[in-house]
Amino acid sequence: MDTQLSAFEILTMAEAIERDSIDFYRKAAMRFDDGGRRKMFLLLANWELKHQEALSAMKKELAHMLNERESFDVSSVLSSNPQRLVGLASLAPGSVAKTELTGEESKEDILALAIARERNIVAFYYNLKGVMVDFFGEIKIDDIIREEKSHIGILRREMEKFNDRHSSASARER
Repeated sequence: MDTQLSAFEILTMAEAIERDSIDFYRKAAMRFDDGGRRKMFLLLANWELKHQEALSAMKKELAHMLNERESFDVSSVLSSNPQRLVGLASLAPGSVAKTELTGEESKEDILALAIARERNIVAFYYNLKGVMVDFFGEIKIDDIIREEKSHIGILRREMEKFNDRHSSASARER
């Protein structure tokens, strides 16, 4: 089955992913008493807000391009590779939302979910980049991918600190 998405639909999916991420990180922040971790999650939420704003600007620019050209050819911005489009659709907001917080997670679980969420988002953006053909926003997508990867690094370091503290505490209890 061929899945065909317009550039507008793809950018709308990307905006929804960022919106969901903002909500995820704000909820995660409220689960931490530790001011440093709370601040980290709020900072991640703010970065995701900037990504959402960048995607919104890309959509506005695309709308402007569509209005300027009566015969705008969507294939000038999208690949017709159906496998890439299916991969992209499979990573749409509903799939990334599998990392939703229930309120039952431990602090370590929250960090692990955040890392998994960021990995899914990076995969989404790589697929997004893969369906774009000479797209005006490709550089923006590269920037967002770089930032999402940096989020993974931040979260991994936090996870390591968390594990180190708990290992030290367990060793002292013995």
